[in-house]
Amino acid sequence: MNFKLGFGPMSSLIVDIMLDYSNRLQQPLMIIASRNQVDADSGYVMSTKELSYQFHKKYSPYAILCRDHCGPYFLDNEKALSQTAAVEATKKTIANDIENRFQLIHIDTSRAENAYQVADELFEFALKLNPDLWFEFGTEENVGVAAAEAKYKQDVEFAKQYPNIKFVVAQTGSLTMEDRQIGSFEFEAVKKLVEHAENNSIQLKEHNADYLTSDQILLRRQAGVHACNIAPQLGVIQTRTILKLANYYGVSSSEFKQRVLASEKWRKWMLGDNVDVKIDVAGHYCFNTAEYQKLTDQLNQLCNLRLVLEKYIEDCLNLYYQNL
Repeated sequence: MNFKLGFGPMSSLIVDIMLDYSNRLQQPLMIIASRNQVDADSGYVMSTKELSYQFHKKYSPYAILCRDHCGPYFLDNEKALSQTAAVEATKKTIANDIENRFQLIHIDTSRAENAYQVADELFEFALKLNPDLWFEFGTEENVGVAAAEAKYKQDVEFAKQYPNIKFVVAQTGSLTMEDRQIGSFEFEAVKKLVEHAENNSIQLKEHNADYLTSDQILLRRQAGVHACNIAPQLGVIQTRTILKLANYYGVSSSEFKQRVLASEKWRKWMLGDNVDVKIDVAGHYCFNTAEYQKLTDQLNQLCNLRLVLEKYIEDCLNLYYQNL
């Protein structure tokens, strides 16, 4: 099965919609959970066990559970830990993922010292627990500049020594900020990276592929990009849908908006100071709050919230599936 698109589990409702979509249209779909979104003992969306339960209860043979950015310091509460402690915390995530039947783990040591040494340790740990596990690998933070060819070749050379390597991540020039794509896809550079990946029987995956137009997605196909990840865009779609419905039906959303602004989760996404954009890009961090539940309970008395959201989420999925 050709898995070319990964989407973040930005809410339980979005996971439900994606699984229905994948099953109905027989579209291979990767659900790519970050450690902040979903983890063994934490997660602003849900826990690993809860995601696995939802996934397997509403099973789609065309979807797989995947771990995104699995490495030290990709969990916010690890920031003050020593690297040894952060690596051990990452191992706990991996063990819990395998226990809950995740099929692919992205080993990402871009925030570690001695990136390849730490990656070695994590690969060996995971393979002892499940020798059939699929892997994605990368060692560079995404900063909106295409990966240097020499660095990408080094990552591919390292990764291919391990079994079941499906993707090696490359920076392509894409970068998601606020509610838009601010990067610039570097076509010729990416073509060279794709060629090197294919020469080593590996696929190239692009992260930060949110908010692309059909032409921009087609450009990826023409360059040979094998797979893309899309995540925050889905959370923005859900937040905007909720707020539009609240405005249409005259339901106050002020408590939810204030909760989102107070969370300050918008800081990592913002370039400017637009309050509405802050709410749009950080709303999904607050979907499990009492303020959000109160708002959606009121809306569900007036309309079928899931049905409305399903249309907008599926429009986004269709755009990527039709053009990549």
